[in-house]
Amino acid sequence: MSLKKLVAAFVVVLSIVVAAPKAASASTIGFGCITNNSGGCGGFSGFYSGTVTVVGTQMTVTISNSASGAGSISEIYADAPGTGAGYALTSIVEGPGTDFNAPNTGAPADLPSGNTAVPAFDTNFYATADSPSSTDGVNAGEFVSLIFTLSGGQTQGSIDTLLGNGGLRFGLHVQGLGAQGVSESFVNTSCVDCTPTQQSTVPEPASMLLLGTGLLAVARARRKKTV
Repeated sequence: MSLKKLVAAFVVVLSIVVAAPKAASASTIGFGCITNNSGGCGGFSGFYSGTVTVVGTQMTVTISNSASGAGSISEIYADAPGTGAGYALTSIVEGPGTDFNAPNTGAPADLPSGNTAVPAFDTNFYATADSPSSTDGVNAGEFVSLIFTLSGGQTQGSIDTLLGNGGLRFGLHVQGLGAQGVSESFVNTSCVDCTPTQQSTVPEPASMLLLGTGLLAVARARRKKTV
């Protein structure tokens, strides 16, 4: 195969990759304390994080606990002021060691001390660990995912904007913290010590595999020519 043909083959492969659907992006969120029952709640903030990913009409919110000691995320709350009608909590994907449910009767529970957040945290959706929460909650090294169905044309971009300006917030109630095993509440935006929302790119395996396969084919063809 001539060099001209090799270049042409590479261009074809590259054009296919470029035309393929773009890699999914996800918002990475951190959490900061809105309470201080333990006397040092800020020291726990870095243990809890989340990713918010939108694919089509589905939004997946995964909450993780990277702590190395005590502390179990026992409840997860969502606050979408003014846009709550555009979301529906449809399912929960439980990581190993977790057992959560989303009560579908009555008003959702309030985030403990949620009125101390700025602005006050107004719960639209709520998921709780089964009892005992110290066992079934999100403990060190564990995670749980909440699956929402979106309406009203929400996209990753619009959700990112809401996360950035506080229009969409998530709250955590964590139990068993500190020497006395107290509980603390955390919120991901508009709160003390919050980690700013960041954008991260989730690799798209199909596109990377396609590009790798194309490059390998070109390399093999070139090698055969030189042998």
